[in-house]
Amino acid sequence: MRLNRALPIIAAIPALLLASACSGESADSGDKRPKASSEATTGTTEDAKAAAEAERIGAMSPQALEKATLSGTSNGFEVKKVAEADVQAGRDMKADKAPCQPLASLAGGFTHIPAVSVEHRSLEPAEAKNATVGSMWLASHSEQNAKKVMAELRTSLKECSGGFRTLGLTYTAITPVNAPKLGDEAVGYRITNVVAKQSVPMTYTVTRKGGVVAVFYGVNMLAPDDSAVPETIVKAQLDRLG
Repeated sequence: MRLNRALPIIAAIPALLLASACSGESADSGDKRPKASSEATTGTTEDAKAAAEAERIGAMSPQALEKATLSGTSNGFEVKKVAEADVQAGRDMKADKAPCQPLASLAGGFTHIPAVSVEHRSLEPAEAKNATVGSMWLASHSEQNAKKVMAELRTSLKECSGGFRTLGLTYTAITPVNAPKLGDEAVGYRITNVVAKQSVPMTYTVTRKGGVVAVFYGVNMLAPDDSAVPETIVKAQLDRLG
């Protein structure tokens, strides 16, 4: 059972391993103090721009989104913030087929339409008997763009059932599954990632509440049909959005 605890976002995006390693090397080289100061300044500037854009389009601000995102222990899972280096590694996943881009972007941890801000969390079972692990992320959009994300995802599911490739990774066996009737709308699907000749089935639950798209994905190597993140977690998160 402990093996399943070692399958966080990396199960879906093996490229994160390399990206994290490169990030670590960069952080340990050169004069650290000027770099840290520069990064802090850049982060502050980007946060201010994101907050201004959120106000302009009527989206949830980065600060409000972070506050509304689950953290700690909730409904049998430990919810932890994901390292920024791991988050950014999946940003530019491009599908080899244009209609499949919504699915490729979600596999990388983002929506294909850029969000004002995104919050990522890993989901690890608090009890050893629970073999499902995964992650969740919330993307803040204008309500119009959030609706467009969902509509284009549905189209992608219809046109890409045969699978696609991105960053040398292969995704196959894409099939719709039932999604909980929560939020303003929800879509569920199962997709298989082929990693080193091993098939890793993942179940996605994609929901929208207002302008926020909340995505949950789970992996259960012992029982793939039970790999969806429990509805209790989805509901708890959507409830926090107000």
